[in-house]
Formats: sequence, C-alpha cells, structure tokens
Amino acid sequence: MGQPPSTSAERPLEGSFQSTLWSQVRVAGRSGTPAAAQALETLCRLYWRPIYAFLLRSGHECQNAKDLTQGFFVYVLEAGLLAKADPERGRFRSFLLGALKYFVSNQQAKDRALKRGGGVRFVPIHAQADENAVMPEPVTRLTPERLFDRKWALSVLAEAMNRLEAEYGRAGLGAQFELLQPYLTGDAAEHLPALAARLGKSDGAVRVLLFRFRNRFRSVIRAVIADTVPDVEQVECELRHLEEALRDD
Repeated sequence: MGQPPSTSAERPLEGSFQSTLWSQVRVAGRSGTPAAAQALETLCRLYWRPIYAFLLRSGHECQNAKDLTQGFFVYVLEAGLLAKADPERGRFRSFLLGALKYFVSNQQAKDRALKRGGGVRFVPIHAQADENAVMPEPVTRLTPERLFDRKWALSVLAEAMNRLEAEYGRAGLGAQFELLQPYLTGDAAEHLPALAARLGKSDGAVRVLLFRFRNRFRSVIRAVIADTVPDVEQVECELRHLEEALRDD
C-alpha cells in the first residue's frame, strides 16, 4: 500500500515556521488578493468556533452570537487589526480574544447591519453550518475564557487531523488513514489482529504503522500550534495549555 508519509524526525518542527500563521496574519491584513483571502480563511477555520462559543457562554443568544462573530471578523478586516498584530507581544490566540472583548464592549445597536456582513463580501466559513459543534455543554462551570480555550484546542486537533489526512491522501494512502484513524486514541473496537488482517500486514508491521501514525499526528499538532506563536520556544507551553484546556473540570 506504499510507504507512510515521512515521520516528524524527517520533517523538523523548525521548518513549519517558514510559513507560520503570523505570516498569514500579515498577508490577510492586505485585503484584495487571493493570498489574503486564503490566509483569512485559515484564521477563520481555527478561530470561528472558539469565538462563537465564547460569545454563547457570555450570554448572547445563538443568532446574536453568530452575528457578532461574523461582525468581529469584518471589524478585524476593516480596522486593519491584523496589520497591528505583533508576534513579540505573545500568542495570536490571546491577541484575538482581547480584540474580541473590546469589539463586543463597543458594539451599538446601529452596528447590526455590519454584524450581518453589511455590504462586505466575506470569506465563506464552512464551519458555520455545524452549529451543534460549537454549542457549549448544557451544564458547565466553564467560564467564557475557559470555553474559548477548549474550543481552540479542539480546533487545533481538527486542523491537525485534516492536515494528516491530506498528507496520507497525497501519498496515495487515504484508505490506510481511514483504517488507522480510530486507533489514535486507543478507543477503536477492533483488536490489533483484525486491523492487521484488513491491512494485509503482520501484527508487528501494524504496530510500527500505528507508532508512526500517532507520532506523526503529534508532530502535526505541534506544527499547527507553531503557526500561532512567534517562536519555537513557546510551542511546549502551548502544548501544555492545549492539554489543560481539554481536561474535564
């Protein structure tokens, strides 16, 4: 079935900083170009759900939270906020949450048209269609900030999974990815011999595949996080924050 994508040892983390989210932030700040639209969509894909969940948990009704989320991204563009983002001041996640709080606190009733997009042609965000995925738990003690962090962590994992799937697809291993994916968490119903039989490999070979698969997923998670911090030294700190955000309270 071909060779699996190269492992993290063959793709050093530092290489992921050649095109980080911070550089995409700069590109997205220069509107009117295809590169800017693509960069903005990357930002929205990672942060639409955390922002929406934060607003819901802050007491906004569903439709109002959606309007505010859409309006916030419009505000980010029109105010040139992305051009003002400074990686030396810390994580983009923290910068964005601070900007969101400022935006919400300054919204007035006359801005409702802008919240719904106004006359702005906005980047399509497919995640908006799945409202259930961003609804907070019915009973929760999470603060809005804590929920924002949890949704951010889930978005990072989803982005990493999408990238890993794309890697396997480019290598012609899409079917292998589908078989291995349930084993990332160890919760798959099948036992190892059953997986080996489906892959047409020995148990030992499958153990190696799973080891590489899980290592590669961890490496891609690191790469996604690396896109949101100014330097590699902060990756470990963000990884710890991600693990904490995913813990049950």
